[in-house]
Amino acid sequence: MASISEPVTFREFCPLYYLLNAIPTKIQKFEDAVQQVAVSPSGALLWKIEQKSNRAFACGKVTIKGKRHWYEALPQAVFVALSDDTAWIIRTSGDLYLQTGLSVDRPCARAVKVDCPYPLSQITARNNVVWALTEQRALLYREGVSSFCPEGEQWKCDIVSERQALEPVCITLGDQQTLWALDIHGNLWFRTGIISKKPQGDDDHWWQVSITDYVVFDQCSLFQTIIHATHSVATAAQAPVEKVADKLRMAFWSQQLQCQPSLLGVNNSGVWISSGKNEFHVAKGSLIGTYWNHVVPRGTASATKWAFVLASAAPTKEGSFLWLCQSSKDLCSVSAQSAQSRPSTVQLPPEAEMRAYAACQDALWALDSLGQVFIRTLSKSCPTGMHWTRLDLSQLGAVKLTSLACGNQHIWACDSRGGVYFRVGTQPLNPSLMLPAWIMIEPPVQPAGVSLVSVHSSPNDQMLWVLDSRWNVHVRTGITEEMPVGTAWEHVPGLQACQLALSTRTVWARCPNGDLARRYGVTDKNPAGDYWKKIPGSVSCFTVTASDELWAVGPPGYLLQRLTKTFSHSHGTQKSSQAAMPHPEDLEDEWEVI
Repeated sequence: MASISEPVTFREFCPLYYLLNAIPTKIQKFEDAVQQVAVSPSGALLWKIEQKSNRAFACGKVTIKGKRHWYEALPQAVFVALSDDTAWIIRTSGDLYLQTGLSVDRPCARAVKVDCPYPLSQITARNNVVWALTEQRALLYREGVSSFCPEGEQWKCDIVSERQALEPVCITLGDQQTLWALDIHGNLWFRTGIISKKPQGDDDHWWQVSITDYVVFDQCSLFQTIIHATHSVATAAQAPVEKVADKLRMAFWSQQLQCQPSLLGVNNSGVWISSGKNEFHVAKGSLIGTYWNHVVPRGTASATKWAFVLASAAPTKEGSFLWLCQSSKDLCSVSAQSAQSRPSTVQLPPEAEMRAYAACQDALWALDSLGQVFIRTLSKSCPTGMHWTRLDLSQLGAVKLTSLACGNQHIWACDSRGGVYFRVGTQPLNPSLMLPAWIMIEPPVQPAGVSLVSVHSSPNDQMLWVLDSRWNVHVRTGITEEMPVGTAWEHVPGLQACQLALSTRTVWARCPNGDLARRYGVTDKNPAGDYWKKIPGSVSCFTVTASDELWAVGPPGYLLQRLTKTFSHSHGTQKSSQAAMPHPEDLEDEWEVI
């Protein structure tokens, strides 16, 4: 087991094990059945609550040598949280008590009742910050807590949690001024800037960390099951994301206690989660928090239901454009860097019902319900274009195109029978000149009744990915500047997708249930990549900019922007961005099983 520089505490049923900074490579076992164990952040204080008697005991000195002496600290206790000099105890009645002035030589003291408007199920304390979880899963924080006033002044309901409808089952204060929560759905969340003068923190929302492949809840239990979905990149590449649940070991408790177990611990060596099956799951490096921000462009109602969003390189300057529509008969555009500004309306060809759009820096392509293609030239002086030009498709005969993809200078298309076509040039040329030829590309070999349904190109022309009618994913290999059409097809295992979006460096997928995943390991020499990894969120449509900034339409039809914040143990800071961090996922470490 890796060394631990700071205590990590969990509560489980007998037998109970605990980790201490004094024993970095060993696990100690309690002789008696205990219901909870708590350790102060410094490791100086150790408390336990007996399972049968509900009595809390305090041990002044933590050591593996000699016999430990336990002092009875308080009867009728069900949960305790320790800071370095205080103990906050929830009793069987749901009332809250506080002991102050604690130390190695004085591990417990007289308990004083602290008034609380609601019965509590959990509490956490650290560095003069106190948060509590009520039996109804509401979150409270204590104002006015300081070394001079350890009991604080008053409780405040956390508005942020109410607004996000968060339903936590356990909470803990972590290092670097963070608060962490696991909710009833198995989601992990954190907040930053949690200090005694501002216990609610700096964030106006929770950041969600992706642990979908590791934590699953049994619907009949309040407690979660932890798994390690993949043990290596090799197995991850072959393990379908949708089938992760098949590998679960259901490890939940049959007993129901008044206070829910604290399965979460955060210290300077990692974020730790207990499974209840003699396992810990730890993320020791950086974690990426996700928040989907509802963006309302100026002049539109907050309840506007968007149907489609597409990102493309902005024709005016660096950055991206967003193309938005509410139906097949309307279209508007707005800068991704100022999406709350007023959108520009784009007039569509008369009586045309658009089925698909594709865009690059200098052109917008549209495909209507009849298979006709219209091109709109974009420029710095006229970023949304002046007029539509219908493309001559006579070369294709009776072929009906159903999908389009724009690269930088190359166009890809797919027809109703699964045929693939390639074209050089994004602009409609003068009819008096020779028209660019469509080159037909042999589609991948498919079983009877299966055909390609959509094509997806990267903005730099270096990648082409496609989907078939069974939601299987394929990649075109061998694409180079000398061979822009590529040489072969390769099936990409791991998930089924109903939509793909490509940046200049990787691939994102939307699963049929709305989940989003990113493909890792995509390089010039490895165009198929190595494995998929899901991110938080469920959407009905999405797009990605060249620099991996995600935009989406949520289930209610809202326009959503993915914001990220990086939590890092090693750097000592959290870096946030409004989707401006270039590639935050590259910083995220995998979860380990201990």
